[in-house]
Parts: sequence; C-alpha cells; structure tokens
Amino acid sequence: MTDSIFKKFAAATVGTALIFSLGETMPAQAAALTYNFSNDDKTLTGTFSFDQAAADDQEVTIAEGLKISASYGGQSYTEADDPLASVFTDFSGTIFNQAGLGLYFTPSAFNVYRENFINLNDSSSAGVQTVTYTSVPEPSLMLGLSVFGLSLFLSKKIASSKPSSTKA
Repeated sequence: MTDSIFKKFAAATVGTALIFSLGETMPAQAAALTYNFSNDDKTLTGTFSFDQAAADDQEVTIAEGLKISASYGGQSYTEADDPLASVFTDFSGTIFNQAGLGLYFTPSAFNVYRENFINLNDSSSAGVQTVTYTSVPEPSLMLGLSVFGLSLFLSKKIASSKPSSTKA
C-alpha cells in the first residue's frame, strides 16, 4: 500500500518538474495586467492590457504598451482607432469601478471615459451607461494555484490511505 502512495507521489513530483523544466524560459519582466470591460447592456465588450511597470505614474499610454481590443455595433476597435487612448490606475495598476480610474478611449462611434460609456449617436439618456472593469488573473497565477491545489489533494489522499492506529 505504501509503495503505491510513493509511486503516485513520485509521478506527481516528476510531472510537476517536467512542466517547469520543459516550459519556455523567459527573462524577468513586469507583470502583465489585463482587464475586461463592458457597458451595462453589453453592447460594448473589450479587453485592455499593459505592463504593471507602466502604471508607476498612474497613467498608461499606447506609447507605454497599452493594448486595447473592443467590439461595438458589430465592429472591432483597437488602440489604433484612438492614438491618444490611456488608462488611469492607482500606483499598482489597479482600476476600481466608480473611483475615477479607468480607460479613456474615443473612437468615432463612442467614448469610454473612466466609468462612463457614451454612444456618440444617441443623445438620450440611454446613450450613457456605466462601464464595468474586471481584472483577469495571470496564467502563471492560475498555474501556481493549480499546483498548490494538486499538492493539497495528494496530501489528503496520502493521509486518508494510511491505516489508523487504534488501541484495543
């Protein structure tokens, strides 16, 4: 019984080591922050990303690596549609809803100004909606959490398979 537990543990250890050893080695770099955004009725959806180091001055511009991808009215928009687009963050690159932080993006059909979406072709109150920002976790964080969860699962399996000692 103990041999099978050690075999499973050895297989998990070897598998984890292979994942890390066969993965592409990348030089150290700042964390990439990614946010999804959308308006209230989800007619505007999109994503933007930037390096956390670019947020040191609380404004990330296209020249500093801001990437934007949005879809509205059946059309796609990128940072090329507004070369002056920027994102205002706190010092760590975090964006809070309703805190005056967020995207400044003005293609020809709409504006995204912090937490406000403005349809330039609709002057009624329906043309102004709230923009919601959602942080997207980094893939390396997800990998780390997966390995941690696997180790917890294996430790519980090992502990449950040990015979309990009872005194008679």
